[in-house]
Amino acid sequence: MSQNDLIAKLKRGRFFSNMDPADLEEVAKICREVEIPQRTVIFEEYDRAKEVYIILSGQVSLAICEPKQSCRQIAIVGEGELVGWSALLGRTRLSDTASTLTPVKALVFEGNELSKFCTDHPTFGFEFMRRAASALALRLSGTRLQLLEMCGSRLPLSGDQIESD
Repeated sequence: MSQNDLIAKLKRGRFFSNMDPADLEEVAKICREVEIPQRTVIFEEYDRAKEVYIILSGQVSLAICEPKQSCRQIAIVGEGELVGWSALLGRTRLSDTASTLTPVKALVFEGNELSKFCTDHPTFGFEFMRRAASALALRLSGTRLQLLEMCGSRLPLSGDQIESD
């Protein structure tokens, strides 16, 4: 894939929308596009955190797995979503398992290179990290809702709603 093709994909992608075109031209130098077949494990929980993925098309299941047991899907992500964020933050291990539900096209960055780029280009870096934090906040909210469905007792909303004997 040519450098111009990568730049065009970055500019069209939801994650990078409205970012400085000059920054996108530079960041295109540190990424590559990959095609991943359906039903492929991209990475597993506790693997070394090395790469960051921005999904261009397709769907990826994120799951938490019990050792030698089953996995529980915690999210499905698609176009414009960030996967493998641990590598971006300097974490050594991944926190979930990512598998393709459909064929996937993605941009892949080496986590160390992307982190350095963000540091060296603070305006880009701030905006990139703000968008990454927003994506993580949405996932945390989704996981929180799943947790509420799975366990916990319903409590009254306030002391006024507690019935007396």
